[in-house]
Amino acid sequence: MMITRRNLLAAVTAGIAAIALTGCQIDTRTPIRVSQILEVAKSGVPSPVAAAITGQFITAPWCQDEAGMAVETITTPAVPLQVKSCAPGGSTGAIGTFQMSTNLVKTDGGQTDPVILANVLGTDNARFAVFPHGKHDGLLSVGLFLNLPQLQAAQQKLMAMPVYKRGGYDGNVQLSFTVDIINDTDKPAKFYLTDVDAGGDLPADEAILTIPPAGMDTVTLDAQTQAILGTRGWVNFMSMMTK
Repeated sequence: MMITRRNLLAAVTAGIAAIALTGCQIDTRTPIRVSQILEVAKSGVPSPVAAAITGQFITAPWCQDEAGMAVETITTPAVPLQVKSCAPGGSTGAIGTFQMSTNLVKTDGGQTDPVILANVLGTDNARFAVFPHGKHDGLLSVGLFLNLPQLQAAQQKLMAMPVYKRGGYDGNVQLSFTVDIINDTDKPAKFYLTDVDAGGDLPADEAILTIPPAGMDTVTLDAQTQAILGTRGWVNFMSMMTK
């Protein structure tokens, strides 16, 4: 999916897309356990999750310079972003790996998008949240939420820096957003999916994903859902059947 410079930060889970890359690929992958979803929904106590982020850069030094500035600008005490490594490789010369620590929280949502985002995020820039599906009983949804104004402000600050201007960034980036669902319970876990790709299968408007005990599968946002994330600020990743 090609995203304009204006929407770049709004579309990336960790805000790492604020790094000025030329023709880059940015992938985010977040493991979430079934027991974690159920416990947060029951207790309301936030549970930590860590997103692994991979980005392609022109060179390893370019990765180190830009990544350091992006981390300093974007990271917050509640949602820290760390540079793990910058190594040669990939089609653009270097691969940078990062980790963002955030939380899976519980929310009852709200009537409007601003209220929903305020209830989930507070002043944080990114969170996952568990909430009732809203249309179907027995479905517990897991969504991704972004603080668009905060991330866009960070983007503008970064783009004013000389190193970003010298990079000739054209605003285009390939993105992917994946959640690894880990079934750490003793029963099969069933998920209702809409507008996502599951386990490498062909996209489907609606699908049921069943994960056996000790099993794992992946859910990746499709282009249409990514576009919604970049404008609305939140999307439903998947909904777990609880009945």
